Amino acid sequence: MSNKLNLDIISQEAQLLSQELDMVLAPTAMGQIGILPGHISLFTHLKAGELILVSGIKHEVFAVTGGFLDVNQDQVTVLADSAIRAEDIDIVKVQEAKKRAQETMEKKLSENDFKLAQVDLRKAILELKVAKRRRRHSISL
Repeated sequence: MSNKLNLDIISQEAQLLSQELDMVLAPTAMGQIGILPGHISLFTHLKAGELILVSGIKHEVFAVTGGFLDVNQDQVTVLADSAIRAEDIDIVKVQEAKKRAQETMEKKLSENDFKLAQVDLRKAILELKVAKRRRRHSISL
């Protein structure tokens, strides 16, 4: 049994990360789960939330909007609908995207446009929440 996990985070656009680490905390439909080396095999649905990567005392956080998590021996693969590092989130741009989505929803265009705007709004709210929480924690450390 290894003392480390090998993690790959893959979004629809690209492979975002390939790294060795100690633990992964992932948001699933059943709640937040922790993955340590030696974890049993698992394939589960990810829900929107924070994906937390732990390596020693260092923590890295990604905002994920959903996808799948595959654990096979000490290999963890995250197939994310969308994922972004907390520190890479541009709060101003996300606030603008949130405002645009809300305006689109208020226009009551087609049902499809409304649903797309809902998805954009949920993503913007998640990214704002993750970015603001992480920035507060980094300031207080």
